Amino acid sequence: MLPIYGHFIGDFTAHLVTADSEDTIGDVAAKIAAHSVRRRLPAKSAGSYEVLIDGRLVPAEVRVSHLSLRPLHWIDVRWKQ
Repeated sequence: MLPIYGHFIGDFTAHLVTADSEDTIGDVAAKIAAHSVRRRLPAKSAGSYEVLIDGRLVPAEVRVSHLSLRPLHWIDVRWKQ
């Protein structure tokens, strides 16, 4: 398990979530979104997410084990554009 700081763009706070090495980055995005969407941010009908790591867009199907993430790495999540 890898602790990750996640921030849903538009929310005012970040959240600490755990990522398993076999999780996809889409799975991690959903964990982060669960703390923001429908709590402090409204849901969208076509609600899918994009993940930015170090300012670069990462495809949702990439597994955490294929990325060189450190403990407490910062990940930004936003609505898919």
